[in-house]
Amino acid sequence: MKITDTFRFATNAATAAPLRAGLLVLAMSIGVAAVVMLTALGDGARRYVVEQFSAIGTNLVIVLPGRSETRGFNPANLVTSTPRDLTIEDANALLRLPEVKRVAPILVATTEINAAGKLREAMLLGTNDDYINVRQMKVGLGRFLSKDEVGHGSAEVVLGAVIRR
Repeated sequence: MKITDTFRFATNAATAAPLRAGLLVLAMSIGVAAVVMLTALGDGARRYVVEQFSAIGTNLVIVLPGRSETRGFNPANLVTSTPRDLTIEDANALLRLPEVKRVAPILVATTEINAAGKLREAMLLGTNDDYINVRQMKVGLGRFLSKDEVGHGSAEVVLGAVIRR
């Protein structure tokens, strides 16, 4: 069969049943658009995950409290607390290692913030001034407490932009 015969056959088939041809083109367009959209969404999600992991850095170790023994997976372990939480002394002990340059202990909790008659529940993250260097963050306005100011019991806080507003 010649190429001209193929085009003539396709033209006759499309013009003989225009509704069917139009629906077929619409279905193919929707299919192609769906594949392109899902590919773009998957690529965007992959880039987001890669950026989040690369923001942590390649020389960062996160230490979480855990159990002193393991016995395989037990769903109850997800609910129960650890036998011993990490302390500031544990963080200071890590600083004595020659390979460790910075330690940023973190305490996470939720609290209520009341200012100008507005009450809001917010996440509270207690840490030291090394945290911004360890996590490679920048403070937009103001500063973190210095090592000299920590431990004096002063009521100071670093706020995020949303809570500040």
